[in-house]
Amino acid sequence: MAKFLCVCGMTIRTSGSIPNPNEWRALSDVDFDAFSGAIDAEDLYLRTTIMYRCPQSDHLWIYWDGFDNSPTLYSPTPLPGS
Repeated sequence: MAKFLCVCGMTIRTSGSIPNPNEWRALSDVDFDAFSGAIDAEDLYLRTTIMYRCPQSDHLWIYWDGFDNSPTLYSPTPLPGS
C-alpha cells in the first residue's frame, strides 16, 4: 500500500480504499473549458491534478506535475481574528 508521511506525523495513504477519503482532484477553469459538448468522465478524471489533504492538520499535498515529481506542500494559515 502506497503512503507518505505528512509534516504533522500523520500517514496519508495514496492507495487502498476507493474512493480514497484523503484524495482530491482539481481542474482549472481553462482546462475544463477545453471540453465541449458531452464530457467523458474518464477523460475529465485523467486531466485533473491530484492532491491529498491531511485529515489531521489540513495540509495540502498537490502533485502539479504528476506522481513522478515531488508534490508542493501548502500549510493552513489561520485568518487574522480567528
